[in-house]
Amino acid sequence: MVERKMLTGHTPALLRRQLEDFLARLTKRFGEMKGKIEIAMQPEVSFKDIGGLARAKQEIAGLVFALKSPDLHKKWGTQPPNGVLLYGPPGTGKSLLAKALARESEAIFFHIRVTNVVTKWYAESWEVLQEVFAQAKESGRCVLFLDEIDDLIFDRAAPEELRAASRRLVNSIGEQLDDIGHSGDILAVASTNRPDAVDATLIRPGRIDRLIEVPLPENEGKREIFQIHLDRAEAIAGRLLFADLDFDAILAWTVKMSGADIGEIVQKVLEGKVQQEGAGAQPGPVTTEDMQRTIEEYRKTKEIIEKIRYGQYL
Repeated sequence: MVERKMLTGHTPALLRRQLEDFLARLTKRFGEMKGKIEIAMQPEVSFKDIGGLARAKQEIAGLVFALKSPDLHKKWGTQPPNGVLLYGPPGTGKSLLAKALARESEAIFFHIRVTNVVTKWYAESWEVLQEVFAQAKESGRCVLFLDEIDDLIFDRAAPEELRAASRRLVNSIGEQLDDIGHSGDILAVASTNRPDAVDATLIRPGRIDRLIEVPLPENEGKREIFQIHLDRAEAIAGRLLFADLDFDAILAWTVKMSGADIGEIVQKVLEGKVQQEGAGAQPGPVTTEDMQRTIEEYRKTKEIIEKIRYGQYL
């Protein structure tokens, strides 16, 4: 990160220590934070690391001005947005977009995995989130990412104690969103795979008032995603790993697959080469046929996982 003064007047080094101390205090009080609340001074993901999603990236890129140049909104007689909801199927890149927004805005990235926070500390979850909101307000320019925000709500089958705690949590978060509203320092970004399950009191003007769809990629987007993963693997290996692939033939096997699925497929096809060489073979570069075979195996595995998840596998 560029050595610059933060909006609080603190140097990046001092702020980094403050954030480390903050996470240490949370850990001491509530237990391990990893996988629940994480903070990055500068996420590693940029827009060029995200394949496809041209429209979503364009809309997210427009939000950079809300954080880096809030005075532009005043110049044009309007206010910066307060909150954004990214919605779409799992694995389409919602978290990547939020990280890229923070990086391009030179903003601190607070990543709150709502599912893990609520299920781990449902009785104290608001206390945990309140601490995060308070720290965000003291940290200057930041993106506050509420990942899987629909998990704030328990369904009707849950015990009344959980549903009551959920209602209190939603109301309190709404109040915090009101408090940070249009500050220009903080942008709340929420994500969900189920927009119909997000509490309506949070999706309204002055709170989370912008909606951006993050859909499954079209073929051109899939091609870009494949290329990003192929280039990354070859950069790590320092050599060519892939033959001249027939992407049209490969993409025909990827119907309804997400960017995350494509990333897994590339990993698995390369793991196959590792296993072959470990067994004493001398495998050549990854071919189109290798890719197609791996996609078919991945699809079968994914179907079994889905059956297990919904109690259908016998």
